[in-house]
Amino acid sequence: MEKLAPARCAFLLILALVVLPSVQGVEKVKVELYSEALCPYCADFIINYLNPFFNNGLIDIVELRIIPYGNARVLDGSLICQHGPDECELNIIQTCAIRLWPKVTDWFPFIYCLETLDRRTAAKNWKSCVHPSRLDLEPLIECSATPLGAKLEMEFAAETDRLQPPHKYVPWVLVNGEPLMDNYEDVASYVCKAYQGNKPAVCSRLEHETIKTQPAGLCVREYVSQASY
Repeated sequence: MEKLAPARCAFLLILALVVLPSVQGVEKVKVELYSEALCPYCADFIINYLNPFFNNGLIDIVELRIIPYGNARVLDGSLICQHGPDECELNIIQTCAIRLWPKVTDWFPFIYCLETLDRRTAAKNWKSCVHPSRLDLEPLIECSATPLGAKLEMEFAAETDRLQPPHKYVPWVLVNGEPLMDNYEDVASYVCKAYQGNKPAVCSRLEHETIKTQPAGLCVREYVSQASY
């Protein structure tokens, strides 16, 4: 087999150093969902708008975060949630899963499963989502049923309350730090527009779709939080 001349080897090495970063060094699009358990519109967004990312290739160009706190508030050091204690419990369980298993491909299936449960019994039946999601029950219980879970949720509470502009409702979706407001259901189109590298095939189809102007629904923030962490 013919050996490459040293000069040609050097040229190919330089070419690789120049070309590869332009392909591999493209920053992922940051997508952040500020949500809350038991909000039907957050569930719909996770099930019908975020879950397809894992099948259409968008997850490969996205850095996805979910912050499960939403319209809750902290009063005298205690969490008060829009949908009552069950929501607070489920928010903490989701938070624990996100913190215990940092890879999105680990924790998202669990949260997806939680959002498919009947809202009336989700707080009782959440453990049914652990095994199908390939997580471990014991660490989740140790986190969510101890002060650790509440501490982690307080961190998400503080992050949510620092949002500028403040969130008005959930789902509250940001793409690269910019809130989509009522256009949150068009998150995939915004991701495709924001990404600077080679885009998944789904982006070509989305280019020809009309952006929606009205979302299916919102869980509106009913008060201004006076937080005391």
